[in-house]
Amino acid sequence: MHSKPLFVTAALTLILAAAGCNKPNPAADTANNAAATDSPAVAAAQDATAGAVGAVAATAGAFTTAGFVTGAATSDMYEIAAAKIAAHKSTNPKVKAFATQMVHDHTASTASRKKILAGGVTATPPDAMDKRREGLINNLNAAAPRDFDKTYMDQQVAAHNEALTLFKGFADHGDNDALKAFAAKTAPTIQGHLDMANQMSGAMK
Repeated sequence: MHSKPLFVTAALTLILAAAGCNKPNPAADTANNAAATDSPAVAAAQDATAGAVGAVAATAGAFTTAGFVTGAATSDMYEIAAAKIAAHKSTNPKVKAFATQMVHDHTASTASRKKILAGGVTATPPDAMDKRREGLINNLNAAAPRDFDKTYMDQQVAAHNEALTLFKGFADHGDNDALKAFAAKTAPTIQGHLDMANQMSGAMK
């Protein structure tokens, strides 16, 4: 009888946590960076928490043009930045190849979305990542060589789960036809990325 209110409360808590991640907190950022450097387990826990918050945040406002544009733009920025780090830090040819594909596909996604927005859609994408994704990037930069590939691929699983929820949700329920068509066209590519990330992450110890 009381499960629904409890679920809503939990979801709102996670959404508020996601919003809180957007507020500058230099002390927390410094602590997170140090923890990621000193403890892979702590960094992994931070990434898992970020992924859980993102899974809820992907449905918060995702059916509005502004919410979708913000989510899609931020996702592309994170993917490209993370992939460039992977291309530099990883020594695994498969991880490097995956990263190269992420740069290509998410750059293409960004270009397609910008073309639609230029056609008269009233929405302004952010020009920088949010604090939550900055934290993910910080953990990638801080990861030791032996931990990097697993850290990157685990992040990719969470990030593409979040993106798939965002794009499928807007494709089905969005409020702009041009962006709905873009979301529907892009979702299978995201699914392909997620399938690859799951396979690669699962194969790593």
